[in-house]
Amino acid sequence: CIHICEMTNIASYTHLLKISNNSLYEFLHGCVDDLLQKQSPNFENYKNRDIEWTEEDFDRTRAYIQNLYRQSVIDDTLDLPKDLTTDLLEAITRCYTIRKNDIFQALAKEFILQNSHNLVNNIDWRLKWVLGTSDLAALQEPRLQVDLHCSNKIGDKVNRNVLNSEANLEQID
Repeated sequence: CIHICEMTNIASYTHLLKISNNSLYEFLHGCVDDLLQKQSPNFENYKNRDIEWTEEDFDRTRAYIQNLYRQSVIDDTLDLPKDLTTDLLEAITRCYTIRKNDIFQALAKEFILQNSHNLVNNIDWRLKWVLGTSDLAALQEPRLQVDLHCSNKIGDKVNRNVLNSEANLEQID
């Protein structure tokens, strides 16, 4: 398997030699966006450009870059093939350096959800003043509202929900 895997990797990264620098940076960042589940790069977007790829080349190269970046974050080292061109090495390294933290966050989220843990994705909070009625015009009380945007994975399905909470000053202490 090692020899076959190495041959597949060589075939995948040599496809990167068939792409211009401008399209290369866009492709690399598109691979990371796909890894982060933000937006997937589409072969049709690259088809009529300065790239000599088939759709299979595109898919293999995308998978190669994603596996390279994923493993590099896990190992905390970017291990690139020695026979890449200087421009290609620089582009892959620059994209990795810029997006390393995003990839780490995505891998951590994936790990948490795969192990059936709940994950807080985002926290929204608001501080508001509650004013009393006309009889109690002097009564003013701060209230904190917190919304926790959570997700958990059950089977293959990721469930998303929002937990709302409101507290006064005494409850916060």
